[in-house]
This record gives sequence, C-alpha cells and structure tokens, in this order.
Amino acid sequence: MKLLICSLGLLFSTPFVVFCQSVKGTITDTSSGEVLIGASLYLKSDWRKGTSTDVNGQFSLEGIDIGDTLMVSYIGYREQLYIITDLQHIQIDLEPVVMNMTEVVVEAEYLVAEEFTYKKVNRLDIYMNPSAKADPLLAVNSLPSSTTLDESANISFRGSSPAGTGIFFNNVPIYDPVRFSQLNGIGTFGIFNTAIVDEMLVFPGNPPLEYGNTTSGLIAIKTTEEIPETASNTVTLSPASFGFMTSRPLGDKNALAVFSNYQPSGILKAMNASALEDIESFRSADLGINFMHRFNETSVFKLFNYSLTEGYDFNYQSPTFNGTFRQNKRRNFTVANFRKKTGRSQFTLNSNTSFSNAEFGFADMDIAIDNFDVFFSANYQYRHSKFNAKTGITVDYRNQRFEGTYYTFDHAEGPGFPTTTSEGTNDINRPELYLYTKYYPRENVVLGGGIRKNLPGDGQRHYLSGQLNVKVEPGQATSLIVAWGKYHKYALPQNDTETSFLIESDQISADLNWKKDRLRFSSSLFGKRTRDHAGTTELIGFEAFVSGNLTPKLSGQLSYTLINGTTTTKEKLEYPAAYDLNYFIRGNLNYQFSGYWSVNGMFIFREGPFHRPVTGASFDPSLEVFEPTYAAWTEQQRRSGYSTVDLSFNRLIPVREKLSIIVFGTCNNILNIKNIRTYTYDFDYTTREAEYFSRRTVYFGAVINF
Repeated sequence: MKLLICSLGLLFSTPFVVFCQSVKGTITDTSSGEVLIGASLYLKSDWRKGTSTDVNGQFSLEGIDIGDTLMVSYIGYREQLYIITDLQHIQIDLEPVVMNMTEVVVEAEYLVAEEFTYKKVNRLDIYMNPSAKADPLLAVNSLPSSTTLDESANISFRGSSPAGTGIFFNNVPIYDPVRFSQLNGIGTFGIFNTAIVDEMLVFPGNPPLEYGNTTSGLIAIKTTEEIPETASNTVTLSPASFGFMTSRPLGDKNALAVFSNYQPSGILKAMNASALEDIESFRSADLGINFMHRFNETSVFKLFNYSLTEGYDFNYQSPTFNGTFRQNKRRNFTVANFRKKTGRSQFTLNSNTSFSNAEFGFADMDIAIDNFDVFFSANYQYRHSKFNAKTGITVDYRNQRFEGTYYTFDHAEGPGFPTTTSEGTNDINRPELYLYTKYYPRENVVLGGGIRKNLPGDGQRHYLSGQLNVKVEPGQATSLIVAWGKYHKYALPQNDTETSFLIESDQISADLNWKKDRLRFSSSLFGKRTRDHAGTTELIGFEAFVSGNLTPKLSGQLSYTLINGTTTTKEKLEYPAAYDLNYFIRGNLNYQFSGYWSVNGMFIFREGPFHRPVTGASFDPSLEVFEPTYAAWTEQQRRSGYSTVDLSFNRLIPVREKLSIIVFGTCNNILNIKNIRTYTYDFDYTTREAEYFSRRTVYFGAVINF
C-alpha cells in the first residue's frame, strides 16, 4: 500500500508545464496562387479542434505541436494531409479538382460504439511511436492499459490473458496474428503492415458486442479506403527486414496495394551476438495484396490476401536435453468486405478464410498443427441524429487438427526417452445473432447497449452476452465512460484440455479522461471475473496516465497500473492470479530537435510474476532421471522485478516533393539489465540458472518513400 501511495503521489505531482503553441499560415490555389477564403482545417486526431481561413486566406490555430497532422479541405479542391514539422508561418497549396461523372465519394464505415473507444491510433501514431518498431500490435502494447508480462506482440489488457483479446481486421477476427509464434502462441511481431493501416480502435475493457468473439479487450484494425491520386512506393531497409510496398490507382474507381517483406537473421545476430546467443536463426517472407473497387457513390468492395512463411530455430535447454528447437509455419488468409449505403441505412457483408500449418520439434518430438477458419457476417445498420442501431448474424467456424509425437514425461526429454503419439481433430461452429444500439438523450450524454445470442451446436451451451455503456461529457475537455458487460467465447483445446471449452467473463469499468491542448490525463477503475474449465479468476485494478509538454520541444508521459487478482480452482484452491501486480510503470520522454530530428527515451518498471519454484527432486530408476517436486500453488514466489530503458532516434529527410527518407535507430535495454524470464536446472535440480529477456540490442534502418 505504501508503494501504491508513493507511486500515485509521484504520478499526480509530476510538474508538467503546458505551452499552448499556435501555428499560423496561408492557404492558396497551387496553380493560380490566389488565396482561398473559408478553407477548413482541423486536427486529424481531434476534429473538434479546427478553424477556417479569413478574407486573406490566412489562419491561426492554437494548442497544436510539431508532429500534429492537419486535414485541409475546400470545395472544388483535393483534400490534403499536412504534417506540422515546425512552428513557423506555413503555406499550404491545394490542387483544384475537375469533377467528372466517374468520380465518386463513399462514406467510410461507422462503428456504432465508437464513442466508447478508449484509444484511436492512426498510421502516423504507429510510425512515430518509438516503442512500436513500426508494428501496429507493438504500438498497442505501449499503451497504459497493456499489461503484457513478456516482450511479445501478444497483448494482455488490464490483467486478462492475451488469449481473451480479440484482434479484428476489416471486421473479421484474425487468430494467431503474430510472427514467430511458439507452441503457446507467443510471438514477437504482428503480421499487419502499417502502410495499409488507416486506424486502430482499441477497447481494453468491455469491447462492443457488435464485434463479439472476445472476453477481454479488442483491437479493430481498418485499412485505408482512399484511392491514391498517383502511384507511390515505400522501401524499408534494416539489418533484419527488407520490404517493399507499392500503392497505385487503377482508373477512377479502383486501387491496388502490394507489399512484401523478407526478414533474415544473419546481420542482426552479427551485430548483437551476445544478446542473441540463444537464437540460432530466424527467417520469414510474406506477400500481401489489398484491392478496392468503388461501384458507385454508395457501394464499395475490398479484398485483402496475406501469405506468410517463416522459421525459427533456437537453443533449447532442459535438465535432460540441450539442443535445437525448430519451428516452421505457413499461413494464408483472405478477407473480403462489401458495403452499400442507402439513405440512413447501411448493409455490410464480411468474410474471411484462413488456413495455417505449423511444425514444432526437437530431438524425438515432432508436432504438426493445422488450422482452418471460416468467418462470415451479414449486418444492417441504421443511423439517425438521436439513435443508431446495428444488427446482424455472424458464423465463426474453426477446425484444428493435431498430429504429433511428444515426450511422455516433462522431466525426461531427449533422444531415447519415452514418447507418446496421438492425433485428433476439434471443431467449433458458432453462429450468433446480435443487436447493438446507441441513443443520445442529450448533447453531452451517450447511452449504448447490446446483446449477443449464440445458436448452440452439439455439445455447446446456450449463452446470452450483454453490455451497457454510458458516456457523459461535462465539458469539452472531460469525459466519463462507465460500462458493464457479460461476454462468452468458445476456445479450442489448450495444453491441459482435449476438447473446446467455454470462457465467460463479467466486467465493469469507469474511465475518466481529460484533455486540454497538449496535456492529457486519464484514469480507470475496473473489475473482472473470468470463468473457464479450470476455475475462476477475479481481478480489481486501477490505472492512471498523464502526458504533456515540459518545454515546447520536450514532451513526456507516465502511466501506473495496480492489479489485485486471485484464481480459485474447481477444488476451491486459491492462489494469486498470473497478472497480480502491485505496480506496472511505463513512460517516455521525447525531444524534438530542429531539422526533423527527434530522440526518445522509454522505460518500464514492473513487478515480477509469480512462479512455482522447484523444492526438491527424486530419482526415477526406470528412466534414470530426476523428477522435480514443485512448490504448492498457494506457496508461489515472485520472480525479481522487470526494468528496462530504451533509447531511440529518428529523422525525416525531405529530399524533394515526392521523395523523403526516414532514418531511425534504437538501443533496447541500453543499461543491459538482466531481467529473468525463466529458470533452467541441471540434471539433479540442485543448481538453477536464469534465462533472461532481451539484453542490450542495437537496431537501425531507413524507410524511403517515393
């Protein structure tokens, strides 16, 4: 408790100084040079903050800083995105548009529950986030609501298991959305290319039931729907990634983007030999195609296909084995979307077909897992100034086939030890009906609610999910969101189960947000109860976040999370939950130099998780190995705390109008801190040795846009 009080005192007494900065400029016609009177400007991240040009074509906008993005529009001219790179007087030239019968404008899809979004992240936010490494999922993992206890792209929200987090891409669920995933599903990077991402909506708790398929948080990724005016290309060069993307219009109604990446390990390992000594090699190659067609001004079709092949070899140690663990994977998924708007109504069809094959093995162990997923949804949405509703049906079919040989005993691994061979298939077929509504009783009050009902198949239970949301804005800068929800999800077998099982979750949360100019504060109180085949986990937590400017060029942010959690088994045995944490502190400082340079320092300090230490071992004469004895679940111990400090820089180099280069560099764990990931033991379990998370690693690269 003293730690909590001290941490909160530090958090809320941080002396942030806010400098209300302004930008002035002129908007003109690019061909004639004439000033444009009444042109509209607003921040892309906050449409409520905007202005228009006066009779001289000039404007002034308060409370904006370097890195902000302006949306500039004027009737008869092409809309333009303008990134603020300095605070001097700027001039923005707009290009006239010659309208013709083939030019169409399709209104973007509208999320009914968007007012209850905790965080909206756009493409620029991902690129400018030094913790993200240009990866959308890693960008989410840097948010204060993320409580991930490893260095992976598998996201835990507010103390929930990453398995409960829903990842949606263009309105369809994507399972296993990470690269280099292990048997437990943990992977290091996401599979989504940031260049095609328009925005991400992040719900760390009480996700909207218009999506479903989640018992924890939700990440909804949407691709861009803009048809580019001209072709553009991007090349990415770094020690472990060589990528290319091209985007171009195909006439007035079509757009095509193609991207590919190749990731080898040789150069990166040579640069960081001691830090990556346990990684023998990794490699991956992918190809993505994103196509869009606009039938007319009310209808649009999108098609996205992604293929990936990857491999990962690392040194695996156990008391009876020391050698190479091999894993290889191939996967493909195809997402199709159709949307038609008629008056106040909108119809959407979404589908996804996905398959993957993963192979894992070392010594005599050899496991193959094949997954095949099909998703389809048909939806109807109605919009009114006071009332919005969305309803539909979703069908989510999953098939998993397991075939393999694995060691019979965990303490006897290696050539010659007993193995077990098995194979089997599991299916989940889950059709659901849903209804989500939203009502505006007053200008500053939003009420939302929804239900979701399954149509159970053989061996499945009936369930009814429900949700209620209330958002109140006492002032333009303040909002309060209170939410309750009951969620359900069927999961495929895990290590301790042979059949699919139902997960149920009850959640309640209250989120307070305050924002003025460049200063932002938010806090949350939340509680969860999750039940599955193994037992019940109850969590109650607190989260606080503050960000702002210390000087005009120096900005920073700081967050603190506290979670108290207990797990109770079916046998009524109670012990601390996996995400029971007295503190999880993260923050960063960013300094913006003149000339497009910026330097960022990041830090994380969190309490170590619980584990069951080995208390002894007995000799098994039949196998001629020692069998360990572990402490009881009620006598778990914490590992030492985790702490790391990272340093990064980036610079934008504008070469000419259509050629720019972004160079970047990072040094992760710059202090080379030894953060314990797990322990390995010798043959008789008398000596243990710590295995660590990433040690100091150096990385750099460049992104070329032309």
